[in-house]
Amino acid sequence: MNATEDLPPKSGAASGLQARYYPVFLDVAGRRCVVIGGGEVAERKVEMLLACGAEVTVVSPQMTPRLAFLSQQGSIHHEKREFFLSCLEGAFLVIGATDDENVNHAVWREGQSRHLLVNVVDAPELCNFIAPAVFQQGDLLISISTSGKSPALAKRIRQDLESRYGSEYAEFLKILGDMRERVFSAVPQVEQRKEVFERLVVSEILDLLRQGNSAEARRRAEEIVRQAVESARGKG
Repeated sequence: MNATEDLPPKSGAASGLQARYYPVFLDVAGRRCVVIGGGEVAERKVEMLLACGAEVTVVSPQMTPRLAFLSQQGSIHHEKREFFLSCLEGAFLVIGATDDENVNHAVWREGQSRHLLVNVVDAPELCNFIAPAVFQQGDLLISISTSGKSPALAKRIRQDLESRYGSEYAEFLKILGDMRERVFSAVPQVEQRKEVFERLVVSEILDLLRQGNSAEARRRAEEIVRQAVESARGKG
């Protein structure tokens, strides 16, 4: 017998698959994130970081009216000056969003020297992470990346997803989240929990939500969970 026959199948690079980036979602809540630049691109980056709970500092002599408003509100901290090296002190992540190539390279070099997550907009060679196109419905978050080769295609795919995944998915996830807590507290066996989660997902709940019948959708979810709990307790 060939000695390799008992080995598990190869995966990832060992199977010949290659990827430029390792996909990951970052928790930036409460973390210091620095955006260099104050234009419209910087504004979009700041808005996304704020939505995720980051503590944002913007370094730029000028800012868009929206960024100025956020600064006046106290939602962001503004360093009204050109990029300076020590502005990255204590940062978790830095985004370079200027049209000055020298500044962008300086951001990259300093971020690298501090072992930070660095993204310089529209310059993949000056990034150790890239920001994908994002589609969101409530807690459903889908990201699309072409590994920097075609942001236009990523945008097109995102638009296709918008037409496929409607607001019913956001409501469905709210129900699933509520049911998940109850299942974990009442159903001790891992396999039983997996079974009930799968029953919820393949049930008619999503169709009911599409029809606007939220009350019936939640009632059906409650029924599935109740049956699972009774079964776990030996009553079903």
